[in-house]
Amino acid sequence: MFFLVRNEEYHTFSEYMKSNSLTPSEEDYIEMIYRLSFEESSIKLNDISKSLNIKPPSVTKMVKKLDKKNLLIYTKYGDIKLTRIGKIVGKKLLDRHNTIYEFLMLIGVEDGIHEETEKIEHTISVETLRKINKLIDFLNHEKDILEKLRNFKRD
Repeated sequence: MFFLVRNEEYHTFSEYMKSNSLTPSEEDYIEMIYRLSFEESSIKLNDISKSLNIKPPSVTKMVKKLDKKNLLIYTKYGDIKLTRIGKIVGKKLLDRHNTIYEFLMLIGVEDGIHEETEKIEHTISVETLRKINKLIDFLNHEKDILEKLRNFKRD
């Protein structure tokens, strides 16, 4: 189905993303450091490197960049710690990831669900995420409707 929206301005993907203050890579780093902070008492460059499958020199470069943005504290050969703002951002990023993942599970995405989540999470608007969250809450509360959806997907 094709919808023609009149009086709407269209842009390229990169134009829509210009208002985002963090790049998708920066978001991935902050989210991963936030995740690691629950598992490790101290986070090192190698922990991030292993978790994101990125070479240590690239991790060092990004960590220095995020340190300059006051999202984390990094000292050479020392631990990496998120700042207060970094923790807030990390929590929001992880919540966003989990919301999208749960939504994709609810609608029956199985193959490549993690990859799909990663692709969507860097492009979704706050409003859309909020609406998806409301839908998830509604479906989890209305078990009969959720069951109907699951049965509908099987057809």
